[in-house]
Amino acid sequence: MRELKAEKIRDMTEDEIETRIRELHEELFNLRFRNAMRQLQNPVLIRERRRDIARMRTILVEHRKGVRKLSGHGDTPQAGAAAVAPRAAKAVKEPKRETTERKRAPNEAKKAAKESKK
Repeated sequence: MRELKAEKIRDMTEDEIETRIRELHEELFNLRFRNAMRQLQNPVLIRERRRDIARMRTILVEHRKGVRKLSGHGDTPQAGAAAVAPRAAKAVKEPKRETTERKRAPNEAKKAAKESKK
């Protein structure tokens, strides 16, 4: 069972999160070493630590990009998932339009070239 849930991580400050990430990296190194020496009783701990690190990094990036603030940071209350979803959906749609436009441009140029040859 994981001990670091997102709510607990969001209650920490940026410095505390970064310190905890460093500690988890050291712990992960030790777990891998013990696993290689066949002295690790529960190898699932390696996966849990990797996921804890990823979870903390994700929350830190969300905070730094302004998607969701850490508790105690900012004047407004913490945004819920409903407030974050429209921004995330809009950010995903824009690059898709750009890629389809890029794909259309060569096709339109090919069609124009075929028509000019006729």
